Amino acid sequence: MRISQKISLQTQFRIEQTLFKGFYYICRLLPSTWVLGVGSGIGTLLWKLRARKNTVLKNLVLAFKDRYSQQQLERMALKCYQHFGREMMRAMILDLEAQKPMESWIDIEGLELLQNRRQKGGVLVGGHIGCWEIANFVLPKLGESVTVFTGSHANKKADKWLNEIRSRAGTIIAGAGDDRTELYKTAKKGLVAIVGDQAPPKAPIMIDFFGQQTDAAQGPALLSLLNGVDFFYFSCLQREDRMKVCIRQVEYEVADTRKENIKRLTQAFFRLLEAEIEENPEQYFWMHKRWKNSPNVDYGEVDSLF
Repeated sequence: MRISQKISLQTQFRIEQTLFKGFYYICRLLPSTWVLGVGSGIGTLLWKLRARKNTVLKNLVLAFKDRYSQQQLERMALKCYQHFGREMMRAMILDLEAQKPMESWIDIEGLELLQNRRQKGGVLVGGHIGCWEIANFVLPKLGESVTVFTGSHANKKADKWLNEIRSRAGTIIAGAGDDRTELYKTAKKGLVAIVGDQAPPKAPIMIDFFGQQTDAAQGPALLSLLNGVDFFYFSCLQREDRMKVCIRQVEYEVADTRKENIKRLTQAFFRLLEAEIEENPEQYFWMHKRWKNSPNVDYGEVDSLF
């Protein structure tokens, strides 16, 4: 998101790096409850500054139609900002969070599906819902070899620093610039985890998401089908003062062609994601323009804070 149309991207990147470093060092000195509380406050502030507010409300209307009143949508949106303010700050202390005993704050459902998978490899796909960064240390703590495909942020220095924190939490990181052939090989011998719900930059397929035709990345499904390995849905949702990790095998009706199988498998993933969003709308990342390439959807002007 642009801070302002009046400053250059390079200036914005320098501001982001300064803020990131400042928050990082301060967070290391504070109790985690304080850090998350600050994050909730940041979320409230961004809501009051109307940062992407129009986009968030537009997305909620597109997803839920007339199910909720305007007042209910605004309350839902505020909770969303507060939730992701907390998760933004959690990313700063991810490696410290990984040091806590898992049983003291994390519940896991569906672990037996991973443990009993057909092959050593596998693909885990999730969405921008709940506390997805926690995937970076849950499965490694359980003895699984996990490579997380992170994509890349335009701000390369901030992106590199965040990936270093993720690595210290126990995960192997693969970025958008890494060799895709190596990622293909990795999925044969271990787990590859991908957050795969955003609109892809290229080579999309069309699926249905909340009744809207939209583009989706075919990479996760293709990676599973090419390797012949199981395809799992992964999520981590906030449940009061605990986290609920859920692992499900993504099932679909097999078609005659690879192209159709990719589409069906991807659609099955989005159906699972949609169901969880229905139950936990305040924990989904409504700030991105998910339907920007959908027919008859117009988000209007570029969002900026000022």
